[in-house]
Amino acid sequence: TIGDTDDDDDDDDMDDPYQNGKYTITGESTVTVSQMIDYYKSRTFYPSFYENSDAATIKKFCQIYLDECEAENIRAEVAFAQAMKETNFLRYGGDVSITQYNFAGIGATGGGAAGFSFSSVRMGIRAQIQHLKAYANYDALQKSCVDPRFSYVSRGTAPYVEWLGIPDNPYGKGWATAQNYGSSILQMIRDMKSR
Repeated sequence: TIGDTDDDDDDDDMDDPYQNGKYTITGESTVTVSQMIDYYKSRTFYPSFYENSDAATIKKFCQIYLDECEAENIRAEVAFAQAMKETNFLRYGGDVSITQYNFAGIGATGGGAAGFSFSSVRMGIRAQIQHLKAYANYDALQKSCVDPRFSYVSRGTAPYVEWLGIPDNPYGKGWATAQNYGSSILQMIRDMKSR
């Protein structure tokens, strides 16, 4: 670009997710479907449970993440990494079961509370992204609200991945009660981007 004295590629400037030294949740995705797939496959195999779903393959699953995130201007790498953390790479094992299409433990508050169930992979992903958007910014949803907890979120209180954990959030709000919750997601994002 004329007048661009920065040595970095223009793409890097536009896609830089960091603001004030922290990783923003709002913005264009900076990973590809292939990077998400490679990251996932480096950990485990895609569950046969999804064969007859709207995401029969890991490629379709990752494409839904990218599409739904683009629709709401939420970074796919954040949502995907969070889902992998919350579901143990779709192996589950906690209070939420694979049959619920709940990829981020929405409504699963511990002590055996299974949380909400969604009608399809896409609707579960959409609910997660809407919930992330509620924390990340004040923007209106672009699609009909399917997140049953959307209206309960204090909007804009976690614009950064690092602030998703309540102990790490200056407002005392956040997605999870665990210390370093956001930092662990950030490390997963770094791993994903290194592929």
